Amino acid sequence: MVFPTSDPPFDHFSGPGEEPIPAWDELEEQVQQFARCYRGQVAQLSPPELGKALQVLLQLTQALAAHLAEGREGIPATPVQAPSWRDLERAISLQSHLLFFPLELQSLLAVSPDEPAAELPPEPEERRLDLLAAACADPGLRPFRQFLCGLLQQRGHQQAEPLERLLHQQRLAGRLAWRQLWQVTLSSPALPQQQSTETLAHLQSLQTHPSAEIRWAAYQRLGQHLEAHAELGGFILSVLIRDHLWEAQWRGYDSAAELYLARHGLGQPFWEQLLDGIRDRFDLFQRYYRLKSRALGRSIRTCDLYAPWGDPAPPLTAAEATSLVWAALQEFCPDCAAQAKPWLPEIRSNLEAPAGKPETPSLGGEPLALLLQALEALSRRLRPEGPRVWLDLEELQGTVQPSWEIRVHTAFLQQMLLDYLLEGARGTPAPPRLRDRGSGPEALRSGSLTLAQALLIHHLEAQLQAVFYQSLIARLELLLYRSEISQGDTAPLAPSEAGPTYWVGEEWLKLSQELCGDAVELLPEEQFRWVGMPELFLRPFSAPQVSLASLVALACYRQYHLSPRTFLPSYLNWLASPPGSLSWAESAQLLQVELSDPEAVLQGLEELEHWIEVLEELLEEDQN
Repeated sequence: MVFPTSDPPFDHFSGPGEEPIPAWDELEEQVQQFARCYRGQVAQLSPPELGKALQVLLQLTQALAAHLAEGREGIPATPVQAPSWRDLERAISLQSHLLFFPLELQSLLAVSPDEPAAELPPEPEERRLDLLAAACADPGLRPFRQFLCGLLQQRGHQQAEPLERLLHQQRLAGRLAWRQLWQVTLSSPALPQQQSTETLAHLQSLQTHPSAEIRWAAYQRLGQHLEAHAELGGFILSVLIRDHLWEAQWRGYDSAAELYLARHGLGQPFWEQLLDGIRDRFDLFQRYYRLKSRALGRSIRTCDLYAPWGDPAPPLTAAEATSLVWAALQEFCPDCAAQAKPWLPEIRSNLEAPAGKPETPSLGGEPLALLLQALEALSRRLRPEGPRVWLDLEELQGTVQPSWEIRVHTAFLQQMLLDYLLEGARGTPAPPRLRDRGSGPEALRSGSLTLAQALLIHHLEAQLQAVFYQSLIARLELLLYRSEISQGDTAPLAPSEAGPTYWVGEEWLKLSQELCGDAVELLPEEQFRWVGMPELFLRPFSAPQVSLASLVALACYRQYHLSPRTFLPSYLNWLASPPGSLSWAESAQLLQVELSDPEAVLQGLEELEHWIEVLEELLEEDQN
């Protein structure tokens, strides 16, 4: 896809009932007051005082994010909304005045546990206390532990504050400006004047159109537009790559991948082992699309990857979708359902039609949309996101993505809902929404089966995209950063003498062909897909996070399948932990997956294979 189609960034920072956002001038005064209060004093703070300071920093960050959300401007012809450039300048300027705080935290010296921080006696190293590590372990600071542990993991890679502030400010004329140029370039007129109503967003949406001819035509027009901007896109990408490589070297990392992965406590060797394990199971991707090909009665092309198939889901209202999700949770974990019950009216009202419009049962693909929205809302209530004490530059520019824990939990609950619907389809008590219709047993079974199959197809295609497609992007990134373009030579991104393709496009085609085998036909336009990848331009090395979240969700549900009695207590402990208190590795460990063991994570592929087998069984039952 060219542009992410997720919810607009920063929406979760503001909402009805919250305090009004301070004006820019007022916010600037608050930032200056924070700096006057805490600059040079961080080492002297007691844990309660540090907690208070972090809470103030969180509020300032939320205010910055809310301003950026309020000033969003849509990029023409795309679904992307980004902060106005003026607001971005203000936000980066204000955040640069706050840089001292995390830098002073990272610079906390080790002291004797019997002495205050201001006095540094020459105690033996083994008797000295690491103040930042102690803050990470302090019970009173648990909501900020994820942030503090991130600083601890990256300690030693920061520079002096004047240099960090200079780099921070220069991002406006450097990395962020190049990214904006890429976005604006792709939103420029792509089509002949008589077709000007067909925006990029519209062309993207046609990839799920029922008509194969319409999908193909839209895919061709999209490819033509990307090809037209490939040369400029290649130049922008080479500039961004050099910038990331320079920063990695400046901070003392061996590679740009290590710089970005270290933010989440991940190592590059671990990730490369995962990539190898994923590549060993490309057969799962091919198996699914051969199944889809047989069902559609035609070969699958790259423009058909997300073509709708299977019977449409039965219509649902917002109330029915919410009740279904809650009933599945009740079956899975009664304690969780009891906790969630008071939230149901609000979740339902958020899904209902706007005031003044009568609610009607949804049709087509909308039943799944309602079901998935209800599921995600419940997921976020059961396990809220941790506090965002600090926004990375990518987040400031408007590319905030769902947190890793939200991705894991939502994908996990989708599998829970699938199991519940499949039980209803196989003769156990039908879901309440279907039971309330008063239909006969066969109608109840049929409705549950159709909904289960539609959700299963959606789930499988989402997980195949997250695990396999994102792994291809990650492998392409590694190739790009290791190639000659990282040394300043842009020749590989220019048209080759052998043909009209580009070096990056050729590498992408090789990777895609390895994944697709003979199950999916690669169309020529695929060689320009990289030009429209936000992962390469806006979110470097974010693909590993998406793949890992999907694998962990699948591996967790496999653990639940193997031993529900063992898994559920750990799951409840994870839900009970304060948001922001656990690292990725600790969250996964509570969910019985060891991130230190690639083989444990790759067990998620076995669960993915299980769901493909379930779909095969459902299709066989339909034929019989």
